[in-house]
Amino acid sequence: MVLEYHANADVAITADAGRYKSERSDEDVRGTLNLEPKRGQAIPVEVRLTNGRNRDGLSLSVGYHTAEDPRPRPLQLHRTLVPWADTSAKALEPVALKPPAELDGGSWARGRKVFFGEQAACSKCHTVHGRGETIGPDLSNLIFRDYASVLRDIALPSFAINPDHLTYTVNLTDGRSLTGVVQTVGTKLRIGDTKGVVTEVPLAEVESKKPSALSTMPEGLPQLLGPERMKDLLTFLLTSPVSMPRDGTTPRPKPRTRAEVNAALAGSPKPPEKTRPIRVVLVAGPKDHGPGEHDYPAFQKAWAELLGSADQTEVVKAWEWPAKEEFATADVMVFFQHGDWNAKRAADIDAYLERGGGLVYVHWAVDGRTEGPEFAKRIGLASKGGAIGFRHGDLTLTMNTAAKHPVLRNFDKLALTDETYWKMTGDLPADRVLATAVEEKEPRPQLWSLERGRGRVFVSIPGHYSHTFDDPLFRVLLLRGIAWSAKEPVDRFNDLVWPGADVAK
Repeated sequence: MVLEYHANADVAITADAGRYKSERSDEDVRGTLNLEPKRGQAIPVEVRLTNGRNRDGLSLSVGYHTAEDPRPRPLQLHRTLVPWADTSAKALEPVALKPPAELDGGSWARGRKVFFGEQAACSKCHTVHGRGETIGPDLSNLIFRDYASVLRDIALPSFAINPDHLTYTVNLTDGRSLTGVVQTVGTKLRIGDTKGVVTEVPLAEVESKKPSALSTMPEGLPQLLGPERMKDLLTFLLTSPVSMPRDGTTPRPKPRTRAEVNAALAGSPKPPEKTRPIRVVLVAGPKDHGPGEHDYPAFQKAWAELLGSADQTEVVKAWEWPAKEEFATADVMVFFQHGDWNAKRAADIDAYLERGGGLVYVHWAVDGRTEGPEFAKRIGLASKGGAIGFRHGDLTLTMNTAAKHPVLRNFDKLALTDETYWKMTGDLPADRVLATAVEEKEPRPQLWSLERGRGRVFVSIPGHYSHTFDDPLFRVLLLRGIAWSAKEPVDRFNDLVWPGADVAK
């Protein structure tokens, strides 16, 4: 890459690698610094300004261009590291950014639906958080942009065009003329038009191509969507993806690699299996542990947005216990709270399972308090008033691959940092156990599934720490468990594995 600088003073540069040259005039100094960095390598550069030509002070502007393309580009934030920056692991963790006031009332979930929906059709040209097309720029970094400039770029797409995504008119030897963003892939030219349609032509058939001052992105999107849906779209683009609070006192596990997550998702049907509209009830209760642990309210808030962003998915929140109408209309209920059990709850759950409803219990939701044995009759195993074995720390889930359960596809073992339970009450058939962890030298059930009446039950003991819900591999299992309990294809929520998850860059 070639750094370009412009200063109102004499410039002296010291760099461990690279060479620079300057051109001086009466008013300023312009020059370049040629660098050949390797991926992930930081190159120290020292710039000294002397003999300023302006009484108002010294000024320096820096940009860059690539060896293949001389057009100037702004220097992105991730390419610059000042010497006094804190590079410790804690400092490199994402910072929660306060949404701009203009987004008050906006919904990340609704905005995600707008982005990937047919009316706005943003995803036909743009990628966000790994999903979408590459005709236009990847918009994942817009969370670092200001509201006004992003709104301007949407309303006036030709105001400032990314130099890597210029529009061209391409004339072909067969007389055709195509207009769109061009990309060279091997011996072919890809041309993406305003509707997101990509046409590939051999380079040998390109007679000429001429750049345009107009963006491929059409104007009028704010008018098409209206103010409320536009606010939702901007909320999706300008706020961080939903995740759990990073307030834990224990170190977060190492992020998963993209390859690990893709391997877990491999084999998903393409095109996806047909789905139906479903209603999901998230049941939470008062927090009962310290920071980063048993954060039931935060889970309910985050996962209401996460699940609510999926197609044909309605999410309802319940506190402590679902309302009567939810037992009549829900397809699946997810309990993450301090569990409890009594005769009234038993009657509600029995009727719900009999009509074919799905249940998911996470971590301490399995406590039945004094009625643990009765609770276990419905969910397999339960705690009786906390009289169980438990341990916090590193654990390895060993999957029961012989069960050939769809939730376990592509999983053999999974290492987590969480909490195990054992010595629970109940009678769980061995063939219903999905995963075990060794405690006191014996394999103890940590994931299982059951069918009760016409309904289904999925249980996950992991879920003690908030960071576990941001582990993309745990998300795969939990999202599959929710879909399976609702009698839906287990890959229904695959797109929700990624947003806000701890995936290595």
